[in-house]
Amino acid sequence: MAYQVLARKWRPKRFSEVVGQEPVTLTLQNAIRHDRLAHAFLFSGVRGVGKTTTARILATALNCHQGLSPEPCGECDSCQEIGSSSSVDVLEIDAASNTGIDNIREIRESVRYGAARDRFKVFIIDEVHMLSKGAFNALLKTLEEPPSHVKFILATTEYHKIPDTIASRCQDFEFKRIPFSAISQHLQLICQKEGIQASEIAVQAIASAAQGSMRDALSSLDRVVAFSGDEIQARDVQTLLGALDDDLVLSLVKAISEKDRVSLLGRLSSITQAGVEPHSFVSRLIQHVRDLMVCKVVGWDEELLHLPDRIKDDLSDQAGGFTRLDLIRLYQLLVRTDEEMKMHANPFLHLEMALLTLIELTTLPDLEETISQLNSGRGNELTKTSHQGAIKMPSKGEPLRRETADEEKGKEHRISIGEKPSVTSESEVVKTLMDHLQETNMALHSSLDRAQQMTYEKGSLKIVFGPDSGFHYRMIDGDMKEEIEGICSRLISSNVRVQVELTDLGDRVETPSPTEEPAVQDFLRAFPGKYVVEVKN
Repeated sequence: MAYQVLARKWRPKRFSEVVGQEPVTLTLQNAIRHDRLAHAFLFSGVRGVGKTTTARILATALNCHQGLSPEPCGECDSCQEIGSSSSVDVLEIDAASNTGIDNIREIRESVRYGAARDRFKVFIIDEVHMLSKGAFNALLKTLEEPPSHVKFILATTEYHKIPDTIASRCQDFEFKRIPFSAISQHLQLICQKEGIQASEIAVQAIASAAQGSMRDALSSLDRVVAFSGDEIQARDVQTLLGALDDDLVLSLVKAISEKDRVSLLGRLSSITQAGVEPHSFVSRLIQHVRDLMVCKVVGWDEELLHLPDRIKDDLSDQAGGFTRLDLIRLYQLLVRTDEEMKMHANPFLHLEMALLTLIELTTLPDLEETISQLNSGRGNELTKTSHQGAIKMPSKGEPLRRETADEEKGKEHRISIGEKPSVTSESEVVKTLMDHLQETNMALHSSLDRAQQMTYEKGSLKIVFGPDSGFHYRMIDGDMKEEIEGICSRLISSNVRVQVELTDLGDRVETPSPTEEPAVQDFLRAFPGKYVVEVKN
């Protein structure tokens, strides 16, 4: 006999065998038991959670030769034929390949005739959202008032595409993602009956990668068994499915939380050498950040977190090391990075720089907290000091030196958010802003420093980025735009509007002549002469 894949071999034949959908199966069983059956059902949910399987079980329960029963016998001819998709009275239609109005007209003609042998003629229409508008319209009347011997069961993975006129004529059942623990237990049971020796961690890794889909879990188990034989270890799952060990992901994100750049680069290097696909890795990180947010908001919830209990404490502790704002920033940057990696020649190099940027994002202040402190008169507390002095970023041509504590203290007094520095001309606004950010927010200062041009005129600050600075453009134009407006408005005691632009490859941005730089003008006033540009071949 030809080999039968696990997903088909272990497909449920009774309502009691359906895993993780108890609300649906119990409702259907009670409807059969009390003879309160609707004429049309709509099953919706993600792939691999039991929609079509439950539709077949319902059809067998309706047509079992032992009579209407909450649990079909599975032995009679009707049950056997429906289970093998060979019944003449239970018709399964794939709407993805039968989308037209003519296909629905055939159904309308067919419902006029009674069942050939069974009690009901049942139409199971899979992926019903793929039907055309005309096909839906043709189905409406038949679906609303079908003959008493006809039942419709519609299944879809995209409920939002079902017209309201169709959904309102059906009894609606939503199939949930199957809980992690239920998938894990079911896989262990199948392994025992199939004679497969699988470690607990390996089974949990397969269940976690399935993301609530039993069919995906069984398909993955098939692949792993084909790869490693009847003895499965965690490393086999990681090698074949590209699944990352939970402990490795936790340690990598811990390095971000603790701002341990050396450890972060080491973890990334080991992942690169293991041959992990970069997009799969980023997707896993995005999922982990989402799990941290869930843990941060509602705590450990098994229905929301498809994770083994052994990492419960570690995940909870790690979630406590981030604020909700940190996690939102991490999520947004990872999503952007995943898109940008598709166009990058070296995806892991781009990922490496993005993760280092994540560390900088966790140091950004909370805007609401900053405003609250300003309102309470504690703005000066936002300025961080150092007893050893700070590194002063010099202007062009100045040597790098460390400021003394007294110099730093004096500068804090001049540019603290709590006090407004005096700005005598519009040309000083940009310099004042950059000086302020240099002391209070180096991450934002670094992004603005990548701009091709920054000009201020009549209450408007214009920031222009070149085509090679798309990341900094999106960050400033998205998350940081309002923050810059607020800082500028406080610095000059006037409302400031920020405009952010990204130039194309063919665009040119006019840059000021070197003679317009204040330092060059001061030099020329002290030593009269003229500015000469020397071009060397």
